[in-house]
Amino acid sequence: MGMSVGGAAIHMDQGFVSLPFYAPESLIKGVFVNERGQRFINEDCYHGRIGHHIMQQLGDRIYLLVDGATFQQPAEFTRIGIAAAGDTWEEVERDLDMPPGTLSATVSNYNRHAAEGADPLFHKAAKWLKPLDEPPFVALDCRIDYAFYPHFTLGGLDTLPTGQVLSERRVPIHGLYAAGRTSCGLPRWGGGYSSGMSLADATFFGRQAGRHAAAAACRS
Repeated sequence: MGMSVGGAAIHMDQGFVSLPFYAPESLIKGVFVNERGQRFINEDCYHGRIGHHIMQQLGDRIYLLVDGATFQQPAEFTRIGIAAAGDTWEEVERDLDMPPGTLSATVSNYNRHAAEGADPLFHKAAKWLKPLDEPPFVALDCRIDYAFYPHFTLGGLDTLPTGQVLSERRVPIHGLYAAGRTSCGLPRWGGGYSSGMSLADATFFGRQAGRHAAAAACRS
């Protein structure tokens, strides 16, 4: 609607994507791998950051690896099921059709450092570090085309701090205001978004827009 009267939309390629795999919090002690069996994130970070980095991986196969001590069934709404299970990581690797020595090497390296309370690759906090060495071993299926990935766009109408919508030439359009997720406000990058930022965008800049609109009405 805003674009139909000349408003400019910016950063429309950006969005928020999450994988709400916890709770149960024991799953944070697992490790995420892509379809090559490579780890790519510290699993104790904000789930929105995990979702963002999942979308940067090649292919659509993503797995969360856990062992018998850390496994708990994820919440039903996540649609995260079991992709493979076995008595060794090599067996899980074969069941997932990964080349020998890929996933198993990732877990071996992780376990070696986790036993010492360290994660030199991604710096997961010591609280969440545990060697994945108690069978059975499980790969949870977090496929992008199946598991639940809540998402929304971050781009929107270009505005001034007053909520005034700008044209392509960045000239305010008389009488048109936007705030919250109809505008492109403070959250402009999916990897940097945190819960609640849209609320602040809507309330603070909504109030600025209301004040400006009221003052403009009084002047006219």
